[in-house]
Amino acid sequence: MNTTPRFTLAAAAAALALVGGCADDVTGTTTDDLRHRAYIVARDSSELTVIDLDRLAIIGRIPTTGVLNHMAELNADFTKLYVDSSASDEAVVIDTRSLTVTGRIPLGRHPTHASLSRDGRLLAVMDEDEGTGAVSFIDTATDREVARLGGFYTPHFMRFAPDGRYGYVANLDAYHLTRVDLSTLTIDGTIALDGFAGPPDETRAPGEGGFADAQIDATGMLYAAHSASGKVLVYDTVARAKQPELTVGPHPWIVYAEHPFADLPRRHLVPTFGDQQVSIIDGAARAVVAAMPGDQEAFGVNYSPLTPDKAFVMNRVREDIAVVDTARGTITARIPVGGNTETASTTADGKWIVAAVSSANQVVVIDAETNAIVKTFDDVGSYPWSVTIPDGQNYCH
Repeated sequence: MNTTPRFTLAAAAAALALVGGCADDVTGTTTDDLRHRAYIVARDSSELTVIDLDRLAIIGRIPTTGVLNHMAELNADFTKLYVDSSASDEAVVIDTRSLTVTGRIPLGRHPTHASLSRDGRLLAVMDEDEGTGAVSFIDTATDREVARLGGFYTPHFMRFAPDGRYGYVANLDAYHLTRVDLSTLTIDGTIALDGFAGPPDETRAPGEGGFADAQIDATGMLYAAHSASGKVLVYDTVARAKQPELTVGPHPWIVYAEHPFADLPRRHLVPTFGDQQVSIIDGAARAVVAAMPGDQEAFGVNYSPLTPDKAFVMNRVREDIAVVDTARGTITARIPVGGNTETASTTADGKWIVAAVSSANQVVVIDAETNAIVKTFDDVGSYPWSVTIPDGQNYCH
């Protein structure tokens, strides 16, 4: 979602004025060390903050000189991190062993969200303002853009089917998703809401009235909430067949169905901004089974394998994190965080929820089992915007 101002010379000067890095000794970094980190992207300053999750300590502040950085994504072996700089139209490449910037990849206009293909070969970056929208594909071996594919309507996220052959793009300004053949990097087809069509006869959903994401659960079932209609498009990516749609509250954001925790119950939460509620979709029954109080803007939901009947909802306006019993459909606790919660990531083992508290320039670490804030990091850049953890539950807004 493009909610930030465009590039200015003053912003560029401020970013370039930040020189040098600040880090503990990272010599002798092992693969295991790389697995136990959190990378914090700040929107309104250029530095990337690196947190050691074993010690709960900041080990690096990297001056990316990016402008309006949006999100970061790792390569397959976690040795490289790609930070999308939305206002300078590039991805900044960082060596995670030395914590240094090693390259810059020119992209289309306003790159935002990035996702790694299941084989680790390609990084797909959404160029939201490139015409009506394009997707840049980066070869992670060479760090070069190998294709820039147009034909989207403000592409907001790409998700990948279990077989690795297709990627599904959520169009934020349309009534359809777009399927991309990853073997040819071409558009293969579209999946539209009932009563609507894809190109060339598509109906536009202006003002970000379309799909913000199209998350795919552990069985290969895709769920995409459509803001203008209040519908959830359901699509079986294994059988490649559309399923009956679901109805939730007005102006739903994202169905949080995709995470790395295979053994969790398939209970997918979706915040709906129009009625300030959060609904639960039972993935096995493919039905909406509960709704509870939410927020005007709840931009994230996190899960943990250590607490399979619990979810954490990031409430931006309330400035708290709601703890939801997903089996009963009730809120059991609220965790005040003292600022806007924008996004969070869950560690691979499920122990920590690492949340960006954007307006306070903080990051909090929450014990997923006790709901306690075990650590608060101050001064993690200006307006920390997204959190990326190796093998964790990562997303953006």
